[in-house]
Amino acid sequence: MRFNKLDLNLLVVLDALLSTRSVSRAAERLFLSQPATSLSLSRLREYFKDELLLPVGKTQVLTPLAAELLKPVRDVLLQMQTITRASPTFDPATSARRFIVESSDYVISVLLSEVVRRATKLAPLMQFDLRAISPQTAEHLNSGEVDLLIAPEFAIVQGHPAEQLFEDTFSCLVCIDHSIKGKKMTVDQYFDAAHVGVEWGGGRRVTYDARLISTGKRVRRQDVISPNFTLVPELLVGTSRIATLPTRLARQMAQRVPLRVTRCPIEIPRFAEKLQWHKYQERDPAISWLRSLLREVALGLPAVDSIDARRASSKQPPTPKRRVR
Repeated sequence: MRFNKLDLNLLVVLDALLSTRSVSRAAERLFLSQPATSLSLSRLREYFKDELLLPVGKTQVLTPLAAELLKPVRDVLLQMQTITRASPTFDPATSARRFIVESSDYVISVLLSEVVRRATKLAPLMQFDLRAISPQTAEHLNSGEVDLLIAPEFAIVQGHPAEQLFEDTFSCLVCIDHSIKGKKMTVDQYFDAAHVGVEWGGGRRVTYDARLISTGKRVRRQDVISPNFTLVPELLVGTSRIATLPTRLARQMAQRVPLRVTRCPIEIPRFAEKLQWHKYQERDPAISWLRSLLREVALGLPAVDSIDARRASSKQPPTPKRRVR
């Protein structure tokens, strides 16, 4: 089919060429031979009267026109995809849809693991490709490469719809025989101790609590930096270090490894994880179904204690806070 004398089938090839900047990788993505992909590139060059891809050393770069075409071509294909997936009904029991979801390993542990378990019963043919958030996450969502993104407020992508899934608080995790007794820790003990920190997402994103604490007068001495949340228990066991983690994750880890959870003596506001999808996939019935399942599981997450909530329930005035020096 042609539109303005352009073979619309070439749009799919153009999208692959612009996003991969490589004839060979575009051919692999489209399951075409390299000669066939090269021929399509020649036809596209002839139509646009532009080289589109230019060799620079061993790589290829986009021409100015190609760079301008990148987003509108992708948007057109995403809208066409939405049209082709439109259906008055969606039956998860028979759907073989494959979803790509990007999130932190924290979200996989406390939320997505249960989502996948429930989906196994409700949609046995459905597939899940769970990926770690990376520096390319915004590009992945903008291009439609990922179906859903679950991330804290500061990591969501502008220009696409989002909704809050759940909130969490922060607690401290220590070795089970740590010298700190009971569930209370002082501010001085906290800052005098060595810590295990987490910088996640490939691009070494600092955690929400680290962002806040870094603005104060006292800083944590982070002796060990973990590339993800999952490795923290291994870096704590047998040491006197402290890790500050989302409460649900800390409790989950303490059930599996000889660690215990203590109250964080630093007041850190609770944070929210948000669910996001591409604006052109707003009405995709399969994505809508999965969003509903995510909301259902999120609503059923175990509650986390809140200092403010405990005070409100007891109707007692708050005790004076010790100033962080």
